[in-house]
Amino acid sequence: MAHFYGKIEGPNANITRAGTKTSGLVTYIAGWGGAVRSYAWVNGEGVDMVRVEKVRWKGVGESKLLYEGPIGHVDGLPEQFGNPEK
Repeated sequence: MAHFYGKIEGPNANITRAGTKTSGLVTYIAGWGGAVRSYAWVNGEGVDMVRVEKVRWKGVGESKLLYEGPIGHVDGLPEQFGNPEK
C-alpha cells in the first residue's frame, strides 16, 4: 500500500509514483549544473522522514546535504525541525 507519493508536472503530462513504508521513495530533478535528490522513508519510531541533497549528475555539480528530518509536524519538535507555526 502506498505511503509516499511523488508527483512530476511537465508540459506534456503529469505523473505520480508511489513508495511504501518498506521501500520509501527516491526522486531526482536534474539540470545542466547538477541535481537534487530526495529520499523519503519511515524511521524506527514510525516518523516519516526525508533527506534532500544536492548531488552530482553526469559528472557535474556538487554533493551537499540540504535537509534531513521529519516531514511535517512531529509533537515535541520546534518549528525549525519541520513544525509549522500554529
